Amino acid sequence: MNALMIRRLSLVAITVLLLIAVLVRNRETSDVVINWNAARQTIDGFGASATGYAGTITQAEADRWFSPETGLGLSLLRIKIIPDTVRDDCSCVANSSPHACVTGSKSQILSGDLQIARLAVERGVTVFASPWSPPAEMKSSGRYCGGGSMLGTPANYAEYAADLASFPALLRTRGVAIDAVSVQNEPDLEESYDTCRWTARQIHDFIPYLAGALRTAGFSGVKVAAPEESDWTFEMMDEAMGDPSVAADVGLLLGHAYRPETPAAAPAVHGLHVWQSEVSDFRDFDGSMQDALWWARSIHEYMIAGANAWMYWNLDCGTAYFNNRNNMCLTGQAGNLAKRAYVLAQYAKFVRPGWQRIDVGNRGPLLVTAYKGPSRRFAIVIVNNSRLTARDQTFRLNGFTSERSTVMPWLTSSTVSLAPQSPIAASSGGTAIRFTIPAGSVVTLAGQADQNYSHQ
Repeated sequence: MNALMIRRLSLVAITVLLLIAVLVRNRETSDVVINWNAARQTIDGFGASATGYAGTITQAEADRWFSPETGLGLSLLRIKIIPDTVRDDCSCVANSSPHACVTGSKSQILSGDLQIARLAVERGVTVFASPWSPPAEMKSSGRYCGGGSMLGTPANYAEYAADLASFPALLRTRGVAIDAVSVQNEPDLEESYDTCRWTARQIHDFIPYLAGALRTAGFSGVKVAAPEESDWTFEMMDEAMGDPSVAADVGLLLGHAYRPETPAAAPAVHGLHVWQSEVSDFRDFDGSMQDALWWARSIHEYMIAGANAWMYWNLDCGTAYFNNRNNMCLTGQAGNLAKRAYVLAQYAKFVRPGWQRIDVGNRGPLLVTAYKGPSRRFAIVIVNNSRLTARDQTFRLNGFTSERSTVMPWLTSSTVSLAPQSPIAASSGGTAIRFTIPAGSVVTLAGQADQNYSHQ
């Protein structure tokens, strides 16, 4: 075989390989079926924490975070309770200088955290509060800002419950209502910052004190939330929830997501809602789409597991924050939104509190969840982790149609962030939506079912 023939055969082989690559890259995928009448959990929201703030958040920045019309549409905010009124405790948790705390009768909050909570409430956001540590004298270490274990005595329980129950009144006088008070942030950990280890028995014993103190303070509508363990396990609640007299005082279950990539199903206990209330990672800052897709998968998995809410750790690390150069916030050090913030918004902006997740039939590689809300609105969120484009992906609408209104796609990818695309019309009598899902992207299809859709 001469050199010319070898070159010709090589060209043919390269051409064939290129054609195969094109066919694979643009391969057709299985239809995804959206089942309107198969409702799953109610969604309470998506959000983040705000702790350590200096009080410099502007109205425009608050809109960026919380407005569903012009911003990301985050609908949940978690803030930190500082129990007792010790000045040094305020300094310990502040992440800027100068700083100030707003003090009530038996608790306090950083002024910046209070400011952003007020701005969030003005935009319809649900706020709840978590303590990171009891006062120093109630811990084995004798330090508020440090590790240690809870000294579980009736006197400590009563005093600590009164501290926490004073917090809703402190906020109410400043225009902020809170939905829930957590027993303890990560009671399974003991670290160098303000932390405290509890036992399951201590959580069981403390809950009635906290519920009673909230009732006495006039805040019986504020839920007691627990146990807020670090890795989506709920064993520390088993003893409390196994005691009917204690379980009756619990209004919300909280868990963090620092370990499981594929979470176990949310615990089905007394019909309580279960929130994933904190997650981030400690790697060097990465605001890329690749990082965002990792978090998109996490949101998807927790929704499939039945969580009623999903939250990232903190909003904005800022220039002085202790974790400002890693991946613990939704922004970089200069305050610019990371791609993961936009991916979170692909859910938060469209899937509003009170919506329901509905079943999806899906045998393809895309990660798809779907939701329905008031006025027959729906949202389909699609995560394409692949390097391959899902060309003309079909979404079959089962139990409803969407023929009389267009569907609006929104896209976040390496090149665009939460960008509206051209409206599309459903086909096949309003029972099919076709849209190309770019490689490495998250797409939300926001639409409205027809008036004559099937019964709920």
